[in-house]
Amino acid sequence: MNRFKIAIVVLVNLILQATVFSRIEILSVHANISIPVVVSLAIGFGPYVGGFGGLIIGLIEDILFSKVLGIRALMYFVIGFLIGNSEAGINKEDIRTGVILTAVSTVGNFLGNSLIVKIIGDKAGFFSYLLGPIIIEVILNSLLYILVFYLFKKIFVFPRFRL
Repeated sequence: MNRFKIAIVVLVNLILQATVFSRIEILSVHANISIPVVVSLAIGFGPYVGGFGGLIIGLIEDILFSKVLGIRALMYFVIGFLIGNSEAGINKEDIRTGVILTAVSTVGNFLGNSLIVKIIGDKAGFFSYLLGPIIIEVILNSLLYILVFYLFKKIFVFPRFRL
C-alpha cells in the first residue's frame, strides 16, 4: 500500500511544482517542493526509496523544465540516497532534523547544479544567487518541509527499523 501512496505523492509533487510553485515568485525566488519531498521520503523510507523517488522526480522535472536532461535527477538522487543512508544520526520524529537537512540539501542542490552547469559550459550567475536569493530559497524550502512533514505523518506509517 505504501508504494501506491508514494507514487501518488510523487505525482502530486510534480503537479504542484509545475503548476503552483514554479509560478509563485517571492523576492525573485521560486520555492522547490521537490527537495522537501525527497528529504521526507529518504528520512522515512531509507536510501533506496529516497534515491529512486528523487531520481523519478528529477527526471520528470528535467523533461518539463530543463534544457539539459539529468541534472536535477542526479542531484535529487544523491540527496535522497545520502540522507536515507545516514540513518544512524537521524531522528525521524523530530521536525528539526528534516528542516536542517532540507536547508543543507537546498544549498547542496544549488552548488551541485552550478558545478555541473559550469562544467557543461553554460553561463551561471553563481555569486549573484549565492549572496541573496539562496537564503530565501532555503527559508522557503524549510517552511515547505514543515508542511510536507505533517502531511507525511498523516499519510504514511513509517517503518521503525530498517535492515
